[in-house]
Amino acid sequence: MTKPDPTLAQIAAQFARHDVEWSRGAYMIIDRRTANPIARLRPIPDTDRFELFYWSNVKGRWTTFGNLGRMKLMPDSAYEIVENDPVFRIPRSR
Repeated sequence: MTKPDPTLAQIAAQFARHDVEWSRGAYMIIDRRTANPIARLRPIPDTDRFELFYWSNVKGRWTTFGNLGRMKLMPDSAYEIVENDPVFRIPRSR
């Protein structure tokens, strides 16, 4: 039996319109309509903050969100960005 993940539960409660799962060191935010991942939240060690990533079709990989590099975000701030920034609505090709 796997141990409950309180951080996963917290993020899932914040991103209620999306599915959230742990994958390769980060929490994936998944669009329920398409089942496509739209964002990644990677925990920053020894903090309660996360780094936000979006899928870059230009680079062909997950890329840090923000012009100034790594942002240390709380889940509620990450939620506001994912909901309001158009970069997170671009469909990802598989």
